[in-house]
Formats: sequence, structure tokens, C-alpha cells
Amino acid sequence: MRLKDRAGPDCIRAAPLMRVPLFLLTLVLMGGCAHRVADAELETDPWEGFNRKVFAFNNTVDQYAYKPAARAYLKVTPNWLNESINRFFNNLSDLRSGVNGILQWRWSVAGQNLGRFTVNSTLGVAGLFDVASEIELARSDQDFGLTMARWGAASGPYIVMPFMGPATIRSTAGRAPDYWLWVPNYVDDEPTSYGVTALSLLDRRARLLSMEGAIVGDRYTFIRDTWLQNRRTRMGLAPEEDDFGEGYEPAGDDDW
Repeated sequence: MRLKDRAGPDCIRAAPLMRVPLFLLTLVLMGGCAHRVADAELETDPWEGFNRKVFAFNNTVDQYAYKPAARAYLKVTPNWLNESINRFFNNLSDLRSGVNGILQWRWSVAGQNLGRFTVNSTLGVAGLFDVASEIELARSDQDFGLTMARWGAASGPYIVMPFMGPATIRSTAGRAPDYWLWVPNYVDDEPTSYGVTALSLLDRRARLLSMEGAIVGDRYTFIRDTWLQNRRTRMGLAPEEDDFGEGYEPAGDDDW
């Protein structure tokens, strides 16, 4: 398996949907520079009618395609192999998190995640074993949407993306830069690259199966509120853990 020297035109053609988030990224950054509006002042879900229709579509696709595939995957995959695959993809995400830690100017987050990626990619055999956790290198899952939040970009409204699920305008825009940090994109053999990416999506859906029992009340509202709270939590470092130094006032929970 040979890695590409760089992401060229073929890489862009492999994911044409990534061009749209680049446009959204421009809008978010321009809006943030022109007039900073606190997320707390924005209506969380002004497009709820549209979002519910997309949610119903996604739910149908999930019911007849993703969920059966995830269940079959868990049925034929031994627990030890499933856990190894999960650790492998966590290791790939540690690289993305480490780079975003640098962009956020959070050097402890960057160091821990890049350290995890280095240790697990070598001693952990490409991440199949989580050696980094044994030496107490903690994970902090970060992405470019959270990096934009760090620097004051408003989240924009909540939106449900076809096939992709919950998002905000800011997190959707952040998917484009994160795409360049997805290691399988640089694998020269396209079937292998697509296969690894498909396996990562299958692994992610399989992990969510065990959480579905926790859903209560309206499914749409529960998933929306849980997703938004998770985004806030992932950015919510305590002030004493922050690397900006004294005098920095982190934004409130609603700004993440």
C-alpha cells in the first residue's frame, strides 16, 4: 500500500460534497468578522421544519441500510477485532485532534493527541493497541469546527445534513479542513482508500447501536439536544487548563 505524495485533483474529485462546506466556511468567517453575535442570542433551531424532513429521510435510510449493516458487522466481527478496529480509527482521529489543538493554541491538547498518535502508530501497531492510554496520554476529540469556535466564529443555526446527520453551519464548514487530515485520503490505491473510509463509517454506526436505548421522548429533539451538548462539552476546558495565559476569558458554554 503506497501513500500519495500530496492530495491532488483526484483527492478532490473523491469527495465532491466537500466543495460546499468550503463556501459555508467563507460565510461563517466573514460573518464572524463583520458582526460577532453570541450564539446564546441565536435561535438554536430556526429551520426545524426543514430539519425534521431531512431527519425523517436519514432515519429511513438508516433503518433500511446503515443499521442492518451495522448489526451484521457486529454479528460477524469478534469483540477483540471490533475493539481493535475501533482503536485504529480513534488513532487516526488523534492526528486531526492534535493539529486542531495547535490551531486552537492549546498546546497540552496538541501534545497529548499528537503524542498518542505517535505512540499508538508505532508501539501500538498502527493503533490496533492503545499503548498511549496505558502511559496516561489522554484523548481530546477536536475538529476544525471547534477550532473556529475557539476563535469566536458563531455556530450558526442547527441543521440536519442528508446522510451526515446533526450539524451547525460552523461544524459543517469545519469538515472541509478536517478532510485533509483524514489519512486514508492519501492512500494511492483508491479501492483501499474508499474501503477504509467505509469501514470507519460502519464502525461509527455500530458504536451508536448500544446508545439507542437511552433515547426518550421525541427522537429528533433528543438527538439534537444531545449532539449540541456534546459539542459544548468537547470544547469546555476549565480556565486553569487553558493555554492562553492569564487574562483570557473563555467564551461561555453557548459559544461552543
